[in-house]
Amino acid sequence: MKDFFTYCTDIKELYMPFETFGIYHILFLIISFSLIFLLYKYYRNISVERQNTFLKGLGCYFLIEEAIYTLWLLWKCHNHLLIQLLPLELCSITVYINALSIFTKKESLRYFSCVVGLFAGSIAMLYPANIAGLYSAISYRTINFYMLHASFVLLSLIYVNECKFTLKAMLRNIFIICCLFTFAFFINKTYGTQYMFVGSPPSIGVIRSIYEMSGPFFLLCVYATMLLQHLIELPFLVMLQNKLKKGDL
Repeated sequence: MKDFFTYCTDIKELYMPFETFGIYHILFLIISFSLIFLLYKYYRNISVERQNTFLKGLGCYFLIEEAIYTLWLLWKCHNHLLIQLLPLELCSITVYINALSIFTKKESLRYFSCVVGLFAGSIAMLYPANIAGLYSAISYRTINFYMLHASFVLLSLIYVNECKFTLKAMLRNIFIICCLFTFAFFINKTYGTQYMFVGSPPSIGVIRSIYEMSGPFFLLCVYATMLLQHLIELPFLVMLQNKLKKGDL
């Protein structure tokens, strides 16, 4: 517990190390998805007024979580602090868009939160590259990571009932995400950073393989991947929307 708040570069020895698909990872997945299911069921069974209060509470959580995370970095991160503070990771951007989508009720923001939150939140929990092998299972960073990404998925499920999954909305979302990846890619090339895992070379095995095979066309491969991801995810979301509206889930 002495390293509960310690930043990964200052940890000398991991106690209860968090490893991908290790016992603690599986336990966190079970707890996270169970809480998502229970909270979603709770949301569906309360009045519209209480649903609005629930969403506002979730919006406040996103903002408070990001503020606490920033304070933690200022307190504990002693290496490349500015790089860590810049909100250029997809999940960091999603935090702010989630909060904005709740308080502004703008449909384009809700669509982004629904599609990106479900995808990014689920993938991050299944493949926690930012914490696996770096932190203990019982640490601020690990607990915060799973609480945040579980909240992404929860908000996405709530929004599934409200979003209109049209081709126009999908193309707009792809354009926004590709712009974000393009910006992150050139920032990475300029400063040697690793935002959105499109640095040189990426640390994640699958992305590294794509990077090595595509060479100078890596960014085009990222665009193609985003298009493919949306094409696969869109019918799944429509099916999920129909099942949720029928009460099958």
